[in-house]
Amino acid sequence: MKKPGLLICSTTAALLLACGLAAGGDYDNAWRSGGSALAGAWEVETTVRMNADDCTSAPLVPPFAPNPFPSFYAFHDGGTMTEQGSRSPPSNRSTGFGVWERAGRQQYVSLVKFQSFDENGLLAAIIEIRSEMSLAKNAESFEGLGHLTRTDISGNSMTFCVTMTGERMSL
Repeated sequence: MKKPGLLICSTTAALLLACGLAAGGDYDNAWRSGGSALAGAWEVETTVRMNADDCTSAPLVPPFAPNPFPSFYAFHDGGTMTEQGSRSPPSNRSTGFGVWERAGRQQYVSLVKFQSFDENGLLAAIIEIRSEMSLAKNAESFEGLGHLTRTDISGNSMTFCVTMTGERMSL
């Protein structure tokens, strides 16, 4: 008699737990199942700022190019990513390639690199952007903060702040 009661209680508890998990938001479900709510295609508004202790209020980089500017990010399952920004013409930069990982409940970190070319089409610099992103609970937007380092072919580096906001692309 005790065993069937225990079985009923165990089954009921498991069903309640499963229902509770299913009732959570998109992010909660992805987190609990081990998936990633960040994976997908994103429209991102990126702003490049002077390097400072507080990147969110640092002055904008001088206006030799649009700032802020639209970018596209694709976070792939497995931890790779691609990026394409519009601050400079496509002939002056390559597509960005990188990696990302979950760093906390709604926190992610990423590293993306791309090549920058001079007016003759020759490699001028490597751009590296390291970012920390906070995903909204509904997994439809994120805010990010990072540092962009431009290293020219002679090895000289300049670092800038980057702020970004992303909106998930959907049909």
